[in-house]
Amino acid sequence: MKRFLLSAIAIFAISMCSFAQSIVCTDNACTAITDQTFSNTSVPYYCPQSLTFEHGQAVDVCITIKCPQTTNVTVSTMIGPVDADATIESLTITGFSNMPNGLTYCVNRVDMDPTNYNYATIHITGTAPSTNGDYNLEMSCYFTGTASAYGFSNNFDNEAISFTTGIVLTIGEGNDTPEPSEIVCDEPCPAVTNQPMSQTTIPYYAPEELNYNVNEAVDVCITIQCPANTNVEYMGMQAAATITSLTITGFANLPEGLSYCVSRTEMDPTTNNFATLHLTGTPTTAGEYNLNLSCNVTGTANVFGSDMPLNNQAITFPTGIVVTIEEETSEFIEAHFTANPEIHDNYGDMGFVSIYQGESITFTNASTNAHHIVWTFTGGDIETSTENVVTVTYAEVGSFSTTLTAYNADESESSTKTVTIGVTPQPQNEVVANFTTNPEATQLLGGSSIYITAGETITYTNTSENATSIAWTFEGGSPETSTDNTVEVTYATAGVYTTTLVAYGGNNTPSVKTVGVNVSEPQPQNEVVADFTTNPGATDGIIYILMGETITFTNTSINAHHILWTFPGGNPESSNENVVTVEYLDLNHTADYTTTATLTAYNEDESESDTKTIPIYVFVIYDNVDESAISEISVYPNPTSSVINISAEGMQNITIIDMTGRVVMSKDVNSNFETISAEGFAKANYMVRIATADGVVVKNIVVE
Repeated sequence: MKRFLLSAIAIFAISMCSFAQSIVCTDNACTAITDQTFSNTSVPYYCPQSLTFEHGQAVDVCITIKCPQTTNVTVSTMIGPVDADATIESLTITGFSNMPNGLTYCVNRVDMDPTNYNYATIHITGTAPSTNGDYNLEMSCYFTGTASAYGFSNNFDNEAISFTTGIVLTIGEGNDTPEPSEIVCDEPCPAVTNQPMSQTTIPYYAPEELNYNVNEAVDVCITIQCPANTNVEYMGMQAAATITSLTITGFANLPEGLSYCVSRTEMDPTTNNFATLHLTGTPTTAGEYNLNLSCNVTGTANVFGSDMPLNNQAITFPTGIVVTIEEETSEFIEAHFTANPEIHDNYGDMGFVSIYQGESITFTNASTNAHHIVWTFTGGDIETSTENVVTVTYAEVGSFSTTLTAYNADESESSTKTVTIGVTPQPQNEVVANFTTNPEATQLLGGSSIYITAGETITYTNTSENATSIAWTFEGGSPETSTDNTVEVTYATAGVYTTTLVAYGGNNTPSVKTVGVNVSEPQPQNEVVADFTTNPGATDGIIYILMGETITFTNTSINAHHILWTFPGGNPESSNENVVTVEYLDLNHTADYTTTATLTAYNEDESESDTKTIPIYVFVIYDNVDESAISEISVYPNPTSSVINISAEGMQNITIIDMTGRVVMSKDVNSNFETISAEGFAKANYMVRIATADGVVVKNIVVE
């Protein structure tokens, strides 16, 4: 069955409560007017006056809005963004966007629903800007309800969404799209085509950073290239478009005080595909402006895998060209910088930084109103620099200084800051002896041992920490001693021996690690040896599974003519096949139980045989579970990356199992709350099995 996963697109990544409080009117809140006919828009509203204002006009208007019972939202599905019908149970307003510059707003309440307290007011005040425009207000909010698309629905609880309200503020004469001939330069800039273009929606090249101050004269030419493809809105959805030609109709979101023209309006991706955008004027308002290109597109749009024709389709999209206007800088210069590791401010001019010998410090300029800077580093591998970010390494122990001097353009004014650098010797680290072996050692209660047959070889590899020298002793082996990091040792005689590694370093006490070596006599030729593998594998010699799961047994016996499996409590209970899959679903068990699997291997006349047995622990899930107790059991946070909190009345045991059936952790408890560290867990899904006095419950958790 095809499933659609619906999720509303989040607009604001801030907490609902703090934002909501910031937009609620504190004084002179408007009174809702509920006895008038409301508009038939996304958000029904009533306004007692016109929403068209002249340039510079004082604005003070109250708009009554009504919580809609239904609306359209954009949701993500496995086939891309689609429009969905939303049934609303409640809304919490978090803001209104696309408000004209110079205007501000507040609302008298933020929590709304279609049946109770379902009216609110927007109070808009300020001065209308000097630029024409139609501003369709967008409302961002958290909504609870359901969203449906293609007959499938999904419940949402406080999901962040944004949609147009239908409330349009018109400034001046509104948005009049200029004719192409009106935006063509009389003396166009030449296109620069031999430079790398930006990887943005419209590839472009600017000869300088597009950063200016308020009231700073701007005169810059930007070369733009017709893209071969882009994204367009087609039938309410975003679609990938292949472009055969573009006709530029304008650029929007230009800073106030700047104007523009282009060298040409007709473009295509293969011929005459470069044009220039000439920006001139003096900006009057600070901000970051991402220029939007309006144009008519000819080409195709890919919708659900089909190419739909675009015949002079009017679209608008951001170009990637960002013009940044900053407030006018003050003439006051103040030198300042930060450091990593951080500066401690209780010593000297700016403070001090403490590091170990051989370590580095990264200094970052944070001066105010500086035209250029000069660094001086005593004791570092770099003596001076004029870069904003400098990384300096200190090879010697001692006390040194770092000085930053910030200058204005003609160096008639300057400011200086200094920090002290304390470099101390590296600490002596503790020596820890360690090594690996091939074959690997088997962990036992009394330690660990390696099991081999006489005549075989073991490879030892030193992995000690902070060691300046090592010494091996190989009892029963050849060679008997070594100081090499990797040693191959052969054991010719059967017996039980010990291998010892001693690690030395600095003035610390030597560290020692040992491992046992169990050398057995070679087995007689053609001796029958019963052996097998399992999937899932064993943990500490036991296979753990959930009731109803299966285990696959694979015969790997040596010199066996035929075999016999026995599986008490399994299905099947016996077999003589080499590969057998056994299901453990014994409904007579109401609690966890242990069984076994046994393989007997025979020679041809059954005069010789060998047997191997492995225990199996079966977890029984939902054993007389009290349903009311299940709802009181919680495992959180989910997902998690640090700890797993488990809350349940009368817990007796907690077992964590991965999706292969392997037991990751198991512990007996006697409490109502436990916290388990998840830092050593692999990123995966796990089952948390909780045994209480009322029964056994399994919860799922994700470690990420």
